[in-house]
Amino acid sequence: MDTENISYLKSSIKWTAILKTLADETRLQIIHCLLKQEASVQDVANSLNLKVYNVSKHLKILESSGLVIKRKDGTHRIYSISESIKDHLSEDKQVLDLGCCKFIFSGLNK
Repeated sequence: MDTENISYLKSSIKWTAILKTLADETRLQIIHCLLKQEASVQDVANSLNLKVYNVSKHLKILESSGLVIKRKDGTHRIYSISESIKDHLSEDKQVLDLGCCKFIFSGLNK
């Protein structure tokens, strides 16, 4: 395989992982929440009326796929949308355009 094909394959695998991650409604709701502002696990759980444990599990999946990043703030972990994903957002942060498909967040609850 030449380097162009290897690069394409790596890119395809990355986007496949992102699409699999976004296939879950709860993770889409978490992304929508974080589009509004960065937040701790507890803040996201409260905002979406979910259990902290479940939100934490979903955030780990979102982080491992590169959709969100976290930073420490004392004893809290604050999550936000990653820069690489921000490049694919519309100006109003309501549409995530991956090229192959678009995720429209304006119709999601909360």
